[in-house]
Amino acid sequence: MKNRRRGFSARAKYAFDNFMSKGGISIFMALMLLFLGAIVLMAAFRFVVNLVAPQESTNDLFTQWWLAFLQIADGGSIAEDTGSNALNRIVGIVSLFVGMVLFSSLVAFITSQFEARIEMLRKGKSEVIESGHTLILGFGDRVLEIIRELIIANESAKRPSIVVLSSRDKEEMDDYFRDRIEDHRNTRIITRSGSTSSLQLLRRVGVGSAKSVIILNDSGVADPDPVKESADAKVLKTIMAVVSCTGEEKAPTIVAELHLETKRSLACNLFSTIAVIDEHSILAKLMVQTSRSSGLAQVYDNLVGFEGSEFYFHRPAEGFGGKSYAEVFFHYDTCSLMGIRRADGTVMMNPPAASPFADGDEAILLAEDDSAIRYLRDAKKFLATGARPAEPMAKVAENQLIIGWSRKTGTIVEEYSDYLPQGSSIVVAVDAADETITAKFTEIQGRHPAVRMSLALKDIHDPVAMAALEPETFDNIIILTSDDGDAETRDSGTIASLLEFRHYFRKLGRQDIKTQLITEVADSENIEVIEEVGVRDFMISNQFVSKIYAQVSEEPEVLKVYEDLFRPEGSEVYIKPLSLYMKDPPDSVSFGELCAAALARGETCIGLRILAQENDREAHHGILLNPAKDRLFRLTGDDMLITLAEDEA
Repeated sequence: MKNRRRGFSARAKYAFDNFMSKGGISIFMALMLLFLGAIVLMAAFRFVVNLVAPQESTNDLFTQWWLAFLQIADGGSIAEDTGSNALNRIVGIVSLFVGMVLFSSLVAFITSQFEARIEMLRKGKSEVIESGHTLILGFGDRVLEIIRELIIANESAKRPSIVVLSSRDKEEMDDYFRDRIEDHRNTRIITRSGSTSSLQLLRRVGVGSAKSVIILNDSGVADPDPVKESADAKVLKTIMAVVSCTGEEKAPTIVAELHLETKRSLACNLFSTIAVIDEHSILAKLMVQTSRSSGLAQVYDNLVGFEGSEFYFHRPAEGFGGKSYAEVFFHYDTCSLMGIRRADGTVMMNPPAASPFADGDEAILLAEDDSAIRYLRDAKKFLATGARPAEPMAKVAENQLIIGWSRKTGTIVEEYSDYLPQGSSIVVAVDAADETITAKFTEIQGRHPAVRMSLALKDIHDPVAMAALEPETFDNIIILTSDDGDAETRDSGTIASLLEFRHYFRKLGRQDIKTQLITEVADSENIEVIEEVGVRDFMISNQFVSKIYAQVSEEPEVLKVYEDLFRPEGSEVYIKPLSLYMKDPPDSVSFGELCAAALARGETCIGLRILAQENDREAHHGILLNPAKDRLFRLTGDDMLITLAEDEA
């Protein structure tokens, strides 16, 4: 059936509806046209009326137009017709009512548009005009710690900003940051609300001009795998949206939080610009390293944050001229050389002293700030005064106790097995072991026959069961909490376990017990409570990983440094007694001399641990990283060096 042709009025109404549906500008233009039309119409009426009943003072068209405008725009102008005839007064009254209708409509329109604009700002829908900013997509558990670190990193930047886009309400996010971040310093925190995978919203928050993008996961570490699966899929979708907006070649550095290994592998294989952090592996390896060297937790805490010293890559304008690692070491006075980054991106931490710097290579430095990096034309000379021969420490069997089973337990047992000398033992104590735990433990046990392993079904909350474990016979006790529950719940369980161990050791009343307690803290606000229990070696897991995210967003290549430090092969950070490096330390020794002594043993010295300050929190528990080479110290035989070395010997 043929469509019936619409009449003119229907087509006009349709065109008018389409015009008005375009939004505020169309409505404003319509109101202004009505306003101008009313002026012209009323001026014409006045002109016709004056032809019938002329007024001597208002007989020209322009005067009629002017009077019509005044009476429509200002109702008080009707007084101009006080001495006029009746017809002119009637036209004036009509003009007054027309003006009231038009102006009330215009005021109502302006008010509604203003309110709509305020509502858009309140909901976080307006455009962000920034460049060189850090864009955080999502509002996970790590967002607060990441922003705190970025604020410190931005102190030397000009007008830095952090933009957060998440599905949360803008007012909620603003209140959250306002309550928890007291000092923004020079960094502006800008929040916007909406879908993190919306191309339109990503463009609106300036994804193309951002220096880096951090994509946070909606699920937490304690959530079940199906929840993580869904949240990881959302992160992958957001990654694709970011790349779609910018193009793969122009995409900024993307740091993504993915829980499942399959999703991490997929993200890394898809795009070369994406950095993905395996937090469970890093945290498990870190707990093993810190358990075997007291004070190492504080060292890593200083290394990963922007407060203090952090990693930088540097190459002088003139190059290194083929100098060796040992030669370049003393060309840097106020920062510590830790390794070489080859031109192909390969990272070598603590390479052999004779390793040459080739063209295109960069020095891996530990420095307080990029402004502190200075390459001296002439290297300073430091002699290893009193240095002793490189005699390794005798390795002795160790006994390690792990309390609880979590996602980290398997990795911790594997890491211990790679480090421990033959004859060492590992005991894992759990309340109950299902088939999955038993199978996993048996599998690890079979791969490391040189280490004695046992799975003990013991409830440490039972004093009899704890006594049966004989905790005092172990070198270290790592306390792990369940993966379930929020940070406060997990920390509460940790603190309860620590108190029970503290009570047990006090009941023994022995002074010769050297057992160390190592634990994980989920919420940094519980640090003081943990320290009150007497634990010095603890890891603030959420804060630690968040700091790595912040550092990698500023310099993606830093992730390679961390991956190298946390693998069993190659060099790791150790805290070793001064007696390994010097027979008789002089009354006053420079840090440069200590570095020279470490180089003689094939190690890289990056700091000191002063035992007299071990319990001083203000002095970072005696941990001093990256002092100037010519700074002098008075050390005792109990003090230690913080070095990069291949093993603890």
